[in-house]
Amino acid sequence: MPPNFKVAATYKKKDGTFIVGEDKKNAFWTPKGDATPTVTIRATEITNLQQTPETAKAIALKIIVGDESYVFTFGQRPDQEKTTEKVKELIALYKVKDGPATAAAGTPAAGTPAEGSGGEGQSAAMAIAKAVASKAADEGWYDDNRLKGDTMLQRTLLESNQALKERFNQALKDKPESVSISQFTNQFWSARVHLLRAQAIENAQKQGEYNVLPEIRYVRKVAEKPGEEDILLLNITKEQVRLIFKQYPIVKWAYDESAGSRTGQISQNDFWTRFFKSRLLKKLKGERISQHDERDLLLDKYLDRPEEGAAYPTPHIPHWMDLEGNEQNHSQRKGNRPDEDMRPSGHDKAPILRVLNNLSEKMMAHIAPEDSEAHAPIGMDEDTYEQLRLRDLAMDDVDNRVVLNVREQQRYAGGSQDDLSAEAKLYAKQDPKKVLSLLRSSLQPNNLGADEQGTLRLDRAIGYQTDDDSDDEDEESTHQSNGTAPKKKAKLGSHAAISVASKDIMESIRQRRHAQSSDPTALHGLSQATFDTLTMTHNTTTEFLHYFWSLFLSGDASKSNELAQLVSTLDRSLDRINAVAAQAEAERQKLIEAAKREDKLHLERTKKRRGTNYEMAFGGGRKVVEAMVRPTVQALDRATTAYRKAFEEQTKEANAAGATMAAA
Repeated sequence: MPPNFKVAATYKKKDGTFIVGEDKKNAFWTPKGDATPTVTIRATEITNLQQTPETAKAIALKIIVGDESYVFTFGQRPDQEKTTEKVKELIALYKVKDGPATAAAGTPAAGTPAEGSGGEGQSAAMAIAKAVASKAADEGWYDDNRLKGDTMLQRTLLESNQALKERFNQALKDKPESVSISQFTNQFWSARVHLLRAQAIENAQKQGEYNVLPEIRYVRKVAEKPGEEDILLLNITKEQVRLIFKQYPIVKWAYDESAGSRTGQISQNDFWTRFFKSRLLKKLKGERISQHDERDLLLDKYLDRPEEGAAYPTPHIPHWMDLEGNEQNHSQRKGNRPDEDMRPSGHDKAPILRVLNNLSEKMMAHIAPEDSEAHAPIGMDEDTYEQLRLRDLAMDDVDNRVVLNVREQQRYAGGSQDDLSAEAKLYAKQDPKKVLSLLRSSLQPNNLGADEQGTLRLDRAIGYQTDDDSDDEDEESTHQSNGTAPKKKAKLGSHAAISVASKDIMESIRQRRHAQSSDPTALHGLSQATFDTLTMTHNTTTEFLHYFWSLFLSGDASKSNELAQLVSTLDRSLDRINAVAAQAEAERQKLIEAAKREDKLHLERTKKRRGTNYEMAFGGGRKVVEAMVRPTVQALDRATTAYRKAFEEQTKEANAAGATMAAA
């Protein structure tokens, strides 16, 4: 069989070649000078991969197959990395081919689980393969093109976001005919890739396991006839049954022996009814069993029966953090004795703690390691170990302080007069008392601008003139270099300058107050229907503006016809805005006419006239609509103006080129 991948590798201090078969099902190691492989590894039997860190001198890859392991050493790091990737591809390929069949076989029906499942999770090989296969899917979250091309993801996002769905449908309805649906959707989702990415991550989330027994309770059904007792009903789903068998294998054992398809001593309903009243349930929930609890000969025999096998072997624990080892090695034989919860004891002492610890361990063991590399070493890495190591007990601790070397200390201490600047030397010659005296005298009212009584006048201090006739004198003329009329520049402190500054400041204050205090969803006198129509018109106009600028700035001459139709669409958007404004004004005038009729009736009835200011009393109308969409209208005007200007320039260039060719 010709090899698919071949690299030099050493196994048990013997040189050879590591080969991946063309069928991508097996890996071989052949000694140097021999044509027969001495090591054969099947991809379906690989349970784990380990490789040496980059900082290690040895370059090795450890392939674990069941209880056996094979360590291959390489001469260069790239060879080891390529081999690791090839083995990962074998596992991923096995996952893709046999994944559905394995999943179907390993998912028994709830209530009647398959024989031999024993509540076990997926094998380590399948967990590794799942992690390898899911890595590419995770990277798809960061691929913008893949997100924009996923129609199912886009449909899911639109169904979950009603406002976005309405915006998409309205923009699709008003799009130009020259724009295809694919072009429109690509442009629409290009500005919302972050929403697609968030939706993809949300769809990938899966609910973890939970402690299922406390969630199952009896439901009391009220008796239909008076005098009858209420009925207790037990509601349990197939998913809950599957979790019970997975978290508590002893229940699966009892179910197979008493209500299974082979034995059939009792029915399934009778089994669950007796189980939720038995002592076995109290033991599994961590509750204390008393002598008053009801006995069940069928289920009580499982109280002291241990679980089959060691499903979760104890990993290697360093001696310095081994609590049981501390109890044995302590000189005074105290160890964990002061802590009651940490003493080795039977199930009767603190059963709830033991049950919760075991259940937590089971649920964590059933989680596939999708958040880590499949070929990462087992246990903590070197960086974590270095952080947890008791460094204060080490005798050869390295001093890692940062040494600060300061040069020319006298320069920064300020002791050298030669390093002073000329300005600093000038200030050093001045007398501080004279400087302070001069400063105080310059701040006196008579020097700044005081009246006859000696009171400081701010208008005189800043040179403000109240006489309007002096404005023309205060204005300075600035001549333009292009020959246009000179522009008058207000003198600083003049009446005109103060008025302009006051106007600008008050306008900024009003805009800031309006931006911070107003509700963006407030109707401002508009009806809800008119406001919704205006919002939808604004959203679709914004979409077309985005599409226009992307085409206009691309410089693609083939998009000229499409760009022309898009400009006409922008003109129609302006017409729709004007139509909404006319509708709002009609509604406002209708309300004003109704108020006038009511005031007229009030005048005829009471002979008293109401002083109603209709312009101030009724909001909404055309002015409110124009104020809301003023930035959008300005953006439309800028876009159409830029297009027409560019079109005129290109037309002139084309005519000039045609005239030149005709003259030639």
